[in-house]
Amino acid sequence: MIKKTIYIALFISLVSCEYLTKETPADNVVTLGTHYLDKDDIARLLPQGYTRQDSAQIVDAYISKWATDHLLMDNAIDNISQERQAQLDQLIENYQIELYAQEYLGELTKQNLDTLISEKAILSFYEKRKEDFKLNEDLVQFRYVQLDPLNTDLQKITKRFNKGDLNSLKELDSLKLSYRNYFLNDSIWVKKSALFDAMNVINVANEKLYIKENKTWKLEDSLGVYLVRFNKVLKRGDRAPLSYVKPTVKQILLNKSKLAYIKKLEKDLLNDAINSDKLQINN
Repeated sequence: MIKKTIYIALFISLVSCEYLTKETPADNVVTLGTHYLDKDDIARLLPQGYTRQDSAQIVDAYISKWATDHLLMDNAIDNISQERQAQLDQLIENYQIELYAQEYLGELTKQNLDTLISEKAILSFYEKRKEDFKLNEDLVQFRYVQLDPLNTDLQKITKRFNKGDLNSLKELDSLKLSYRNYFLNDSIWVKKSALFDAMNVINVANEKLYIKENKTWKLEDSLGVYLVRFNKVLKRGDRAPLSYVKPTVKQILLNKSKLAYIKKLEKDLLNDAINSDKLQINN
């Protein structure tokens, strides 16, 4: 082991001294029967700015893994029946074909598939399948501001917060640097768990008291003053609103479009092969 590490360190020194050039024929560094690693193989393992110690460990680990894998492979070939080897070779060939085919289809899809899904298509799909979109947890529409109890604008902020019209919300947003925390977009649906993460003052123990539609609260704890307003609440099992599931619907439609494109592409490819006599079936 010490001898091997010293050898690897010596090799790394040769790499550092630019002994490895394309003009110089690659010499074998490691040989295992008919398998070998040359200097270029080893050099490709080394990261930029490597230290000799780190690189020795990297190379040592790679050689051990490489040797173990090839020993296992050689022993497998010697001990596994020819029939089973043929089956494994067929599996390898099938996997290779599938791998290349999927890579090719992926590139074609990326280049040619229209990823724009219209609002009309999204709405139509949702309306037809909306009973399938059930919530698996509660959702809320809310806004809140967390303030220092000594905030000099507390009264003004409270007044604007309670009013809640567009101008008031814009003014609240302009004062955000004085808040400890805040969330003012009360038109979007948020998971109830995100509400609990945002503030400790409302939690699982007291949620039934506070989480109610069209309710505004001014609460306090050791971390500050909270102004909280709930607009709407949806319960687990309720129908999910379109605005909440819209990204999911869009992805479903995109996947359907992708599958249709691939199916047509495969069909056209096969028909072209048949019509051009590239594919011939001898009965």
